[in-house]
Amino acid sequence: MGQFDLPKSNAPYVRQSPATYRTELTPMEEAMFQAWVMKNKVPLDNSPQADYDMRGYFRAMLSGDPRAVSNVDPNDQRMHYPDVWKTPQHETFSKQSQWALPNSPDWNEQDQLVSPGGRIVFDDKKGRDNAF
Repeated sequence: MGQFDLPKSNAPYVRQSPATYRTELTPMEEAMFQAWVMKNKVPLDNSPQADYDMRGYFRAMLSGDPRAVSNVDPNDQRMHYPDVWKTPQHETFSKQSQWALPNSPDWNEQDQLVSPGGRIVFDDKKGRDNAF
């Protein structure tokens, strides 16, 4: 998948694509970011196809953005970061992403990602192995 190639299922829901979905940090921020990643064992994908803008999340966290909170997902017991910084490459790209159009799939109360037409795109309670 090239830098601008998106999963076909997400393509209709993406705002105009930027040159990259990766926030550029200042050298000082980058050093702080790398230390934070190592200290907290944060999953990090530096490829152009990364499905999450972890640097964007980090900058928001530093600035006190109330959306920049992480917690353990009760469905899989893994650390979860907000959808705001999910890129269109993420399998659960949703309406909450900063790159999503308003008609993008959205989460329901049963932890299911649902398309505008009502189709369940992903069921978080069933896990990654049961994506639709």
